[in-house]
Amino acid sequence: MRTINLFWDSVPCTVLEIGQENHLQVCGFPPPWLEKNSIHVWSARYKDLEPHFRILSDMISREEQETASTFRTTADAKKYIIRRGILRSILAHYTGHTPEMLSFIITENGKPELDPDCASAEVSFNLSHSSESILIGVTKKRRIGVDIVPMDASYQFQDTAEYLMTPAEKVFLKRIDPARRYQVFFRIWAAKEAIIKATGGTLSRMGTTDLSEIIEDILYSPDYSMHCLDTQPPFFLWQFMDGSGHLGAIAVDAGRVL
Repeated sequence: MRTINLFWDSVPCTVLEIGQENHLQVCGFPPPWLEKNSIHVWSARYKDLEPHFRILSDMISREEQETASTFRTTADAKKYIIRRGILRSILAHYTGHTPEMLSFIITENGKPELDPDCASAEVSFNLSHSSESILIGVTKKRRIGVDIVPMDASYQFQDTAEYLMTPAEKVFLKRIDPARRYQVFFRIWAAKEAIIKATGGTLSRMGTTDLSEIIEDILYSPDYSMHCLDTQPPFFLWQFMDGSGHLGAIAVDAGRVL
């Protein structure tokens, strides 16, 4: 039984294609295989998954249960269990294994991956979460990173922008209407976070990855439009706004096939 069937109405999936500007919105859930250049982007809100908490909690490992017990609040522990359970359910959809039988490894650069001894090494994934939402990206044989963040107009971003942005990005920010600068900040932040999560890099990469060549296109383009970032390695980038005021970003290594 493919357990993701139980939650498909609460976890919509969008299929992105490398090399195509448009996206396909999948009705229900996609088939349990990944095409060579496809990225499946799953999103959910905690409140929509709470009715399935008992089922999701049965899917996680003993180690994850112990980790949940270390959270300071019951609410945070519950959210951790939900996102680990839904991650396992989604990955089980692609691997053919039961969610509870999946195991994970941490690579040398700190990136979580499926243990190749118990699941397909072709499946790459990444997860991000906010206080309200979960974002999971899945692809085939490519490094992937995702990030989701609330677009908070009241956030005081100036100090963070000093180490986050390159000189060219700071110049672009100053040209933007002050009322919209927070949008530029969050778009740059989310894209760079996704790249760091794809590579397992450190925060120092924030200040060296320059988005000034594409940031204007990202700022004004429609949802899920694709841009190629000319870095080493190069990355395909997508950004989108969900219906709850959150910004999502997906970064996929354009040059490296695992």
